[in-house]
Amino acid sequence: MIHTSAPRKIQWGIGWRISVGFGVFGLAVGALFLITRSTLEESQQLSRYIDGVLTPSIQQLEALDRSVSETRILIRHWLSVQSGPLDPEKVQLQRLMDEDIPQQVQTLLPLVAKWSDPALQAQFDSLSRDIEHVFLVYREIIRLLPTFQAYEDPIAMMDAEYYALDGSSIPAFTESIRRHMDAMSEAQTNALRASTAQMDSLGTQLQLYAGNVALGILILGLIIAWWVTRSIVRPIGELKRALIYMGRGAPLKKKVEATGDEIGEMAVAVNRLADGLSRTREFSLQVGQGQFEAEYTPLSEDDALGQAILKMRDDLANNEREMEAKVDQRTAEVKEQKAVVESLYGDLRDSIDYAKRIQQAILPSENDRAKVFDSSAVFYQPRDGVSGDFYWFHSVGRVRMFSAIDCTGHGVPGAFMSLIGHHALERITKVYTQPDRVLEQLNRSACALLRPGGFGEEGNDAVNDGMDLAFVSIDMERMELEYSGANCPLYLVRKGMLQELKPDKMAIASFEPGTRQYQMQTLPLVSGDVIFAATDGFPDQFGGPKGKKFMRKRFRELLVHLATLESHEMEAALAQAFHDWKGEEEQVDDVLVVGVRV
Repeated sequence: MIHTSAPRKIQWGIGWRISVGFGVFGLAVGALFLITRSTLEESQQLSRYIDGVLTPSIQQLEALDRSVSETRILIRHWLSVQSGPLDPEKVQLQRLMDEDIPQQVQTLLPLVAKWSDPALQAQFDSLSRDIEHVFLVYREIIRLLPTFQAYEDPIAMMDAEYYALDGSSIPAFTESIRRHMDAMSEAQTNALRASTAQMDSLGTQLQLYAGNVALGILILGLIIAWWVTRSIVRPIGELKRALIYMGRGAPLKKKVEATGDEIGEMAVAVNRLADGLSRTREFSLQVGQGQFEAEYTPLSEDDALGQAILKMRDDLANNEREMEAKVDQRTAEVKEQKAVVESLYGDLRDSIDYAKRIQQAILPSENDRAKVFDSSAVFYQPRDGVSGDFYWFHSVGRVRMFSAIDCTGHGVPGAFMSLIGHHALERITKVYTQPDRVLEQLNRSACALLRPGGFGEEGNDAVNDGMDLAFVSIDMERMELEYSGANCPLYLVRKGMLQELKPDKMAIASFEPGTRQYQMQTLPLVSGDVIFAATDGFPDQFGGPKGKKFMRKRFRELLVHLATLESHEMEAALAQAFHDWKGEEEQVDDVLVVGVRV
């Protein structure tokens, strides 16, 4: 009888299983690495081209487009707004033409050299030439209108405005620049979309391959993990949980189960550490609550943390005693200093209030003004309670006079200057009523008081005190106005039209008496004329939606509107306009506006 035996099965031990598993795992990972590396290199090349050429090109083109568009707005401002060469918009236009736009073009040149389309490079060259041409036209306009006075030359204005007419140089070059900009921006945007789409395609391919390989690796990893978890990972996971709890400073709620191997010895050590940290935490809370008598035993002689906590307890106890003594001492000192400061502040406040009452006493009341002019309005807004601005009304027979004066400084120093100016005007107008003679004598009085040592060799002195003012004298029978001004213009509104009388550009006490003379301007008046004099506080106030100055042009428009109102309505409208414009901004100067209806 013949016996047959079953074929012997091949035994796959754990070592073989792990070796084969990790071998297959390694091959799969290697193949994934090679394909991923190739795909990533291609993707990185596209990314470098996008980040280094396409994106910067689009950004620089947009920046150049904004700058060129801004020059168009600023050249229109140059043509339409009469102003001097220091106008912020004019300075900004010069900076864009001379610095910003040339720098942006230079920044684009290395990027343009990397563009793949030669036609786009040629378009950029055309764009550069168009920008140079339009700047030549801008500079011709700047040459024609370089100063504030140049706008009064009708030939220069006509020549300058010709360049901005439809079909002329500026619209033609502007349209050409716009076409080049749109074409280059669209081309770079399309190239960016194409490169991005190619990168997405590479990512999709990589994701598909990686997904298939990852699935196989996952199945193999699950098989290997099943065995490894049974013997190693589970106890290590318990240790990890315990260490994470302790690493966050949280107490260990459940002790780690100890096994009969090296991992078990680690578990015993972790449990012991957890108990020690719990005792350390409890001791620290007691010390923090001021229980410096609490007991604590370190884990061992080598427990640096425990020894440091014991020393901290002793140091805190000593520091607490020292701090209590210092706090008592400092509290007494602070109370004493507070009393001194409150006393000084009270004295200062009383002094300012007294100065305000003195200044109010020299200002003409509404009844005083009514004795000089039947209809007058005053908007008076000091910045600091007391003011360097003040108004003055006076009459001598048929001659009626008023003035708006701006003295150097704010607050108490300005108020003292206003007292000096008021006293001088009261004294001078007893002899003179002609505005030019009044300003001449006022300059003599101010120089004698403020500059007793005279002027230096160059006509200057260390003292900068002085005053600006508009002085008006009206002969009510002849209906004739006489005006002289020191840096303060006068405004006459008649039937909705405003006429501005220019002042002399020299302040009171700024020059040696007798070396210069103030000019007097004379105008006939008609019934219903409204005359305004103002200091520079209102036009110089910052505010509005963009935080800019009110400016004199807007101020003149406001005066034309005010001329149609009654006196009390003028004052209310001025206050409303000022506070609406100022908003949350700080008041920068004293504000004074005086209006008189003839």
